[in-house]
Amino acid sequence: MKTQDEKKFVQIMLGMADNFRDTITKEGMAMRFDMLKSFSIGQVEGAAKKIMFSRKYTKMPPIAEFIEAIQGNNTNQIEDRAEIQATLVLERSRNFQAYEIAPGIWSNNEKPAVFEDPVTQYLMTKRWPFLNWKANLLESEVKWWVKEFKEAYRAFSGSETPLQIEAPEEIKKLVANIGG
Repeated sequence: MKTQDEKKFVQIMLGMADNFRDTITKEGMAMRFDMLKSFSIGQVEGAAKKIMFSRKYTKMPPIAEFIEAIQGNNTNQIEDRAEIQATLVLERSRNFQAYEIAPGIWSNNEKPAVFEDPVTQYLMTKRWPFLNWKANLLESEVKWWVKEFKEAYRAFSGSETPLQIEAPEEIKKLVANIGG
């Protein structure tokens, strides 16, 4: 938000305070504006409507609720993505043909990845090498593997360390010159 959005912001907050039969101090209004200024006035207005429609609160909600309403619940998004990726891995394993070369799984980095999702690609290359995993997974263990996969997916999705799937070109060139 910009300074010119202050008037609209005050209207939104006062409208919410009226809706919740609550009051906002001048200091509270300034704090809310400062905490939410990284979002557009449209996003703040949308979050306010979403919060008022939910009837989750009987008092003016905290700032964190506005942020969650704007950004969504990231935990649920990761959980959904993990479930989808586990299903894709299982589908890939069931449709895998013995004669098929699984690109990205072999040491030849020039082939495209099997899985578009980098976390899935990492897990199915490093934690559960696809061919070994496929050969050893029993049908009775699938539900437990899905649970483990989802936990690992959540852990790696929340990681600040970017996953290094393939070496950058500069490193490949340096490695190629070693010993020669």
